[in-house]
Amino acid sequence: MNKKLSLGVLDFCSIPGKTSVYAISSTIELARQVETFGYSRYWLTEHHESTAHASPELLIPIIAGSTRRIRVGTAGILLYFYSPLKIAENFKLLETLFRERVDLGICRGQAAPLISQALLDGRTKDLDFDLYQDKVKNLVNYLGGSSPVNVPPAGSATPEVWVLGSGWSSMPLAAHHGVAYSHSLFHKGYQDDPSILQEYRETFQAKFAKIRTPQCNIAVAGICADTETRAKQLLKQHTNNFIVPTVVGSASQCKEMLQALQERYRVDEIIFLDICHELDDRLRSYELLAGEFRLASTYEKISELVSQTN
Repeated sequence: MNKKLSLGVLDFCSIPGKTSVYAISSTIELARQVETFGYSRYWLTEHHESTAHASPELLIPIIAGSTRRIRVGTAGILLYFYSPLKIAENFKLLETLFRERVDLGICRGQAAPLISQALLDGRTKDLDFDLYQDKVKNLVNYLGGSSPVNVPPAGSATPEVWVLGSGWSSMPLAAHHGVAYSHSLFHKGYQDDPSILQEYRETFQAKFAKIRTPQCNIAVAGICADTETRAKQLLKQHTNNFIVPTVVGSASQCKEMLQALQERYRVDEIIFLDICHELDDRLRSYELLAGEFRLASTYEKISELVSQTN
């Protein structure tokens, strides 16, 4: 018997045949709608090519300000290229403004050589894993108050920190520092291995005050449509080899596939990246999944509690 499953949204803000303004506007509208459907999180990626923007942290306050309770965050910040202190300052501010609603997802992703060099202000330093580990450590220390540097704003507002990965290398960092871990099942070359999450749970060290017990989820890509035939038609438009769609079909078929993954990985949350090009198709995809899992009933209960406390 499957336990209750929460669903989140991952948004690449891609622009196949669209303008950047259209794609960004669609992202804001999609976030508003999926909140009413009952989704748990809305995560934004950082990519520097073939997308409408490269600054998810700037969209977070816009989306959070346009919604009421859905968590909003990054999946993830390309930590190689930035100062951990500056990231900590930005996300402490966001969490101060939108308490208990901000997720800071970080990853070891890179960019094309010319973009990487530009992001590093002309330097060509090798982006090795040791550097990434050091930056993760520093970031967690800044946010957790374990650094001699005082990170503004003053106070205890701290976002949830998520390490993102698709294999074995990043998971130990999440477990060691006591932060959450999200395992991708849609990146090209991902490892379909539930023992990765089991290892995370067994080696988790409760160091980070915001997260006291192991917290993990998985991320998948696909399409949910009114019929299997329609889903397969929409799938033919998918040309991004970087994204591997694995959950494609009607609402009942997608539910069955997601529940199988839930049981296999022993998670209670799955992040879903819909790969349709048109906003209407993406909205329909998320609406169908929400209906199949009855997410809206949970949202209505939360909304009622929020109204009572205001």
